[in-house]
Amino acid sequence: MKCDRCDKPILPGQEERVPVFSGSGAGGTVVLHRGGCQVSRAHPVSYPPGR
Repeated sequence: MKCDRCDKPILPGQEERVPVFSGSGAGGTVVLHRGGCQVSRAHPVSYPPGR
């Protein structure tokens, strides 16, 4: 399983499941490292900084 924040593997028992609610639907669940991690820059940002 991979972390939805940093895109690195998560070992069993080190994950945290967080529900995400949406105004347009049922929402979903994201899986993160327990205790935090750094945001991956592998995915492009919608708008460049300073815009």
